[in-house]
Amino acid sequence: MQMHEEVSMYICNIPLVINICDNTSITEKEAVVKGGSKWRRDDKQKRGLSTVHLLNLSGRVDEEILWLELDEKILEKHFLKIC
Repeated sequence: MQMHEEVSMYICNIPLVINICDNTSITEKEAVVKGGSKWRRDDKQKRGLSTVHLLNLSGRVDEEILWLELDEKILEKHFLKIC
């Protein structure tokens, strides 16, 4: 019998401005997490920046933000769990 992993999906309901990170540090560049964008929680891919890791589900090639790490309070304020 296979165990099914629970998938948590979220929609950004309040746009959020973030600082872009490269592989070594936070940069001065900012980006906006758009309202209505969809995200999937994936705690297996943490990069050690914060407690919640979200993957962008838009699938668009020009998407600036592919993943986010944020804390639970920001998750609760800016995102709505949809499943």
